[in-house]
Amino acid sequence: MKVLLAETAGFCKGVRRAMTKVLEHSDQTAGPIFTDGPLIHNPQTIDILEKRGVRILKQSDHPTGSDTVFIRTHGVTPERRREIAEMGAFVCDATCPDVARIQGLIRRHRRAGETIVIVGDRTHAEVIGLKGYADEAGFVIESPEEVSQLPEARKVCVVAQSTLERSVYDRVSRAVKERYPEVEVLDTICPSTYRRQDDIRRLSLEAEAVVVVGGRNSANTRHLVQISEGNGRPTFHVETADELDENSLKRFRRVAVTAGASTPNWILMQVVDRLREIDPEGSSLLLRRLKQFGRFLVKSNLFLALGSAMLCYANSRLMGISLGWLPYAVAFSFILSVHLISHFTDQGNLELKKSRRLSSLHMSSKFFVALAAVAAASALLLAATHGVIPLLVMLSLIALGTVYRMDLPLRIFPVGTRKLSLRLIPASKDLFMALGWSFVTVFFPLLLKNLPFLSPAFFLTFFSTFLLVTVRSLVFDLRDLQGDLIVGRETLPTVIGTKWTKVMVYSMVALQASIIATGALFGWLSRFGWYMLAVAAYVCVYLVLFHRGTIKRETPVEVMGDSQFILAGLLAFFYSMR
Repeated sequence: MKVLLAETAGFCKGVRRAMTKVLEHSDQTAGPIFTDGPLIHNPQTIDILEKRGVRILKQSDHPTGSDTVFIRTHGVTPERRREIAEMGAFVCDATCPDVARIQGLIRRHRRAGETIVIVGDRTHAEVIGLKGYADEAGFVIESPEEVSQLPEARKVCVVAQSTLERSVYDRVSRAVKERYPEVEVLDTICPSTYRRQDDIRRLSLEAEAVVVVGGRNSANTRHLVQISEGNGRPTFHVETADELDENSLKRFRRVAVTAGASTPNWILMQVVDRLREIDPEGSSLLLRRLKQFGRFLVKSNLFLALGSAMLCYANSRLMGISLGWLPYAVAFSFILSVHLISHFTDQGNLELKKSRRLSSLHMSSKFFVALAAVAAASALLLAATHGVIPLLVMLSLIALGTVYRMDLPLRIFPVGTRKLSLRLIPASKDLFMALGWSFVTVFFPLLLKNLPFLSPAFFLTFFSTFLLVTVRSLVFDLRDLQGDLIVGRETLPTVIGTKWTKVMVYSMVALQASIIATGALFGWLSRFGWYMLAVAAYVCVYLVLFHRGTIKRETPVEVMGDSQFILAGLLAFFYSMR
């Protein structure tokens, strides 16, 4: 199925800011954290926040000085703000900057003696908060028909709920202008809101059907549904991919997808990936089977494991040595096992597994757990064929992977109150994964062949591999940034930010290319090094496409990211055939 994804779909800047503030605070404090009402209108995100100790403030709760109360994105009335402050807890304001701007405008115009007309849903939390700033001078209306019910006034100021549909605001504003002699209409609709609405207007005309992702209690999401339906397109409003009606969607070949401002990226991409897996009625059986097989290779990590074997082959060409099939089989088995085990033991990400790349794996999790066990056993048996030392080294690599995911007893390291584990070290997963790849594709082949390690070729190839794999991991961290923030995983992007992570990624690619070129120039590496520069060029193109958003869905990002290893192996093959 062809999916047209709206560029503006997903978290708006206000929601992203609020989520970041709450998550950062939850990592820095051990005290209870409350939000004055749902932080955002997305039930799945609220559930995850509750599991992290962030819960909605109830009347029975009595926060103290050691507790924290967050004012949610929609804002509150001045009276409610004072009530929260009087509770004695630490107050953190997560009001959307656009909403705070409207509050300030209302306060200013009210002080000037003007009547404030607020256009929006009178039951919405944001509108209730805005009305509090206008007090007795403020009136809420939802349609042009309600203008006649407004009182007489000399000067009127009109503002809109930040997520209101622009066409509704325009109609109501015209009606207000027709009634009152002096009216000032302020543009208070969030720019991302009307861009999101314009996107779905355009996409709904290009597609046969529309899927809108977001909470049913989200006003801006419901507006998107109304816009799509107004264009006469069959529209499906879902909160998660599990709600997709595949039988109904099979009738369409082109489907547009958008999401409300409170919809996390991983939920949106779950829906997109699930839609792409739906085969429209009348499509070729052979083509469907080929697509299913391709998705299986990627999601099962078999494609990645093949890439490790081909990288191992490329590294042998780079160091100017010849290997048999055994080191490639060891690399394939080890990488397959370690990546599968990593996914199935990542406790910090259990909430997101249903909506990310393991959605299909968990449908037959027993099979993939068994596959991981068989792969690990194969790596050990293959290593054992060359003696005790290779077996012990492979055991050590697998043991290190196991220890990485274990929680260490606090009585051994009585430091702090959080769990102690290697995986809690920021960016540790990227570091350990890159080291594992470097050992199994560079060090281990030399060990099996009893070749010397203390050579420029070994160190240059080892470091080059480390950089390539780290770049791959960091790109996936950038893609999964929202999900990692939610579950509290401290990856490099969550620690230093996306801007500096991107700078680091490009710097690593440049450094890797420099290492290979220097080694080939001075004869420390074989002439195949010049061929390997094509891999660095490929990675640069892939990074540009990723950062521009040309490729952003999960499967294409992984296919392109892992294909750098396949490319290295193919280049090595052509180099050997010359």
